[in-house]
Amino acid sequence: MILVLILGWAVLYADRTALYPLLSVIAETLGISSAQAGSITSAYFLLYVLLQIPSGLAADRWGTRRVLISMFALSGVGILGFGLFGNTYSLLLLFSALHGLGAGAYYPCCFGTMLATVPPEKRGISSGFIGMGMALGILGGMAVSGPLYEFFGHYRPPFLVLAVPTILMLFAFVRFLPDTRNIGGSPSLSVYKRLFRDKDIWKINMATFCSLYGFWAAATWGPTFLQAERGFSLSGSGLYTGLIALSALPGGVLWGRLSDRFGRRKIAALVLPASGVALFLLTRVQGAPLIVSTLLLFGIFSNTAFSPVAVAWIGDIVSKRHPGSMSAAVGFFNATIMSSAVIAPLVSGFLRDMTGSLVPAILTGSLLMFFGTVMLLLTPDAARAGAE
Repeated sequence: MILVLILGWAVLYADRTALYPLLSVIAETLGISSAQAGSITSAYFLLYVLLQIPSGLAADRWGTRRVLISMFALSGVGILGFGLFGNTYSLLLLFSALHGLGAGAYYPCCFGTMLATVPPEKRGISSGFIGMGMALGILGGMAVSGPLYEFFGHYRPPFLVLAVPTILMLFAFVRFLPDTRNIGGSPSLSVYKRLFRDKDIWKINMATFCSLYGFWAAATWGPTFLQAERGFSLSGSGLYTGLIALSALPGGVLWGRLSDRFGRRKIAALVLPASGVALFLLTRVQGAPLIVSTLLLFGIFSNTAFSPVAVAWIGDIVSKRHPGSMSAAVGFFNATIMSSAVIAPLVSGFLRDMTGSLVPAILTGSLLMFFGTVMLLLTPDAARAGAE
């Protein structure tokens, strides 16, 4: 089961991140601004975020397997349309939004399944293993989109290639995914009201929002930053930005496992500020060796490595305070944090248009990570999760 969930994330993230090295190409080809190019990414995340809580509620009621498969198929239609018909700004917005709509159910269904079936003492490391799929997808999407563009001479063929594994994953889900649903139906409305009013869940959500804002500022505009301000080629910029995901592979498992052993808060309050420092350094270093080292350092502590700790922390709280609402809680968590992916590309593109540089955009992400650390320090650890 875990392997299938890992592969599902790898495919979704490859579909998503293949766009980032091509943002400047799309802007130049279509004659649009950096902010408009960023809005193509934001269209995906807007629909993605809006689906988090509804899909979590649906999974609690009808089962994670059914919801995941139907919506993953819709994401495949979106990425296929992006490659076949995405020759105007309006159509790119449309198919990016459709892709985000379908992909929006994966997080609450994926982690809802895992948190409902894995013992509490293994939630951190299990989240870390699932996070490896995200890291592999980021690395794969960014590494292949540039070379595929250069081979075909257009930005659309890379998405046609990526549509193939997206469709194939549906067969794996049908064959291997268990179904998890609440016996006797979904929880009462009062359970959900308490869930959405839980102050500790809000604090974890907002801290992870800060972590993810910095991550998406670097991931979406990182290739353009390396091309325009550090002299990298299009293919090289995507490959080097993908190094964030390479070092996040062991990072997510390591921090998840350590949080199982030493507590969520201690590990989270170490990882998040370290990520902020690495992001700050990215704006200061010059030359390929130092840039590569900084990107690898950022990856070890980045949101892809941090999120397994946060989602396990959410699982600890929900299982004790709000039983039966795990998928909705995960959807609530991801809706909050992924709103950063709507905001970060737009704000970063706007700051670049205003200043002519992406340094202010990256520094904004770094600053937010330190603010998120304060939120974490105000949140009780899993050992006290049962007391509100």
